[in-house]
Amino acid sequence: MGDIISIDWNFLNWSVNLKHSLLIIALIGLFSFVLGRRVQKLQPTDQPTLLENLVIVAISTINNLIKDYYGKRWRMFAPLLFAILFYLIIANTANLFGLATPLSNINVALAFSIFAILTIQGAGLIIKKPWQRLKDLSSPNVLLLPINLFGELSTPTAMGLRLFGNILSGAVISALIYAFFGPSIFGTAGNVLLTTVLLHPIFTVFFGAIQAFVYFMLLTIFLSMAIEDSEPA
Repeated sequence: MGDIISIDWNFLNWSVNLKHSLLIIALIGLFSFVLGRRVQKLQPTDQPTLLENLVIVAISTINNLIKDYYGKRWRMFAPLLFAILFYLIIANTANLFGLATPLSNINVALAFSIFAILTIQGAGLIIKKPWQRLKDLSSPNVLLLPINLFGELSTPTAMGLRLFGNILSGAVISALIYAFFGPSIFGTAGNVLLTTVLLHPIFTVFFGAIQAFVYFMLLTIFLSMAIEDSEPA
């Protein structure tokens, strides 16, 4: 009887979505390292570049948002949440740069579900301790513990599947619109201009960036709920 779950460690056999996902992670890591070193070397009298200004403003905005949910613990979670948002924005718009969209693969989407479950439950267990976490899940009545446990697992699972479904549906809608605006309407040149230059970036950025922000906000909210009322005085 064969294995129910089989892991292929041969990189050449991996799906193009997973390969491009690893490539995106590597590029984000390199970009963050180089830009971080440049920002560290900035002097008070130096003028930041446009890119450095945009990154500084983006990080400040996300940090202020996270502070509203995590209070004094915001520094613990801000790097993780910002990294997830940054990755999802790039990954969901990867086909603008000729790459496969990682989240259009169900396995990558399920990995984000597992990540959400482990992050939320791990933070709750570490910060609130297992006994307090169990008491929270048993509130207001211990008979509700199985239902609460199911909710703790089903919601993060749905977050990853939601990414997959919305990215896939966005691709389907885009394909239908491209098919509708065929050469018979605007001619070949007009069709290329309308679909490739105009509609494709709009649909990719719209669906990709919106879904990235929705996952980021859901993870931010549910993670903060798992550790709430446990801030140090």
